[in-house]
This record gives sequence, C-alpha cells and structure tokens, in this order.
Amino acid sequence: ALSKVVNEQTARSFARRTGADIYALRIGNVIEPHEYAENFPGYFENPAVRRRNAFCYIDARDLGQIVHLCIQKDGLGFQVFNAGNDDNSASIPSAELIERFFPGTPVTRELGRYEALYSNRKIREVLGFVENHNWRQYVPDPAAGD
Repeated sequence: ALSKVVNEQTARSFARRTGADIYALRIGNVIEPHEYAENFPGYFENPAVRRRNAFCYIDARDLGQIVHLCIQKDGLGFQVFNAGNDDNSASIPSAELIERFFPGTPVTRELGRYEALYSNRKIREVLGFVENHNWRQYVPDPAAGD
C-alpha cells in the first residue's frame, strides 16, 4: 500500500512539473470472463474470502473501457480514479457487508443496496464510465433465488 501512495505522489510531481496528464488507476480485483462461473459460486458460499478486496472487482472488459476513456481524455492534470464495477461481488447487501466484515466503519453517505464499497463515482462522473459487465449477468444470484 505504501508503494502505491509513493507512486501516486511521484506521478503527481511529474504532472505538476511537466504539465502532463497522468491518471492513476486504483484497480479493483480484475475478473476475467471465465472466472465468473469458476469463482463466484465459491465467493457466495464463503464471502469472507472477498474481504481483502473489500468485496470489489472490475471486469477485465470494463477495465479496458476505463483505460480507453483515460487515453481519450485530455486536460485533467493529475487524477486518481478507483477502477471498479458498480456493485459489490457478494450476494449480500452492502450495509450488511459493512456491519459483518468491517464493524465500526463510519458510513458517510447512504449506499445503494449492492453498491460497491470502493466507489467508482468519480470515474463515472469525470470520464463517463458505464459498467457493461456486472457479475449478475453471468452468475445466478443466490439471494434472488435464480
């Protein structure tokens, strides 16, 4: 984690010194298409394994879109973006995930029912990211009874 902070500070310095646009991506756990069927059923059975990722993920194809959006956008100077999908990777509502796995963590605003705990709001608002590959398109949600 410290190396990421140092790299971002270094990038900020380069951007300031040169005037170049540098966009740092804080990339969530990258999920390739085949991994939905392989891994998500296990995540549902044992959601604690996703705790270290804060239950966040980014579909590899959506990450490609994010990189493309960054390349197309000029003039923002130095920016840090969370690169993650809209929803958490569990079949458990976000409020319950926080209560169960991150007790005592302050919640500063109301979250959507399954909203990712690692907010992608900035990348949606600034770069126009639109999620195309939510895990629910590829794996039945056990909470929905699919």
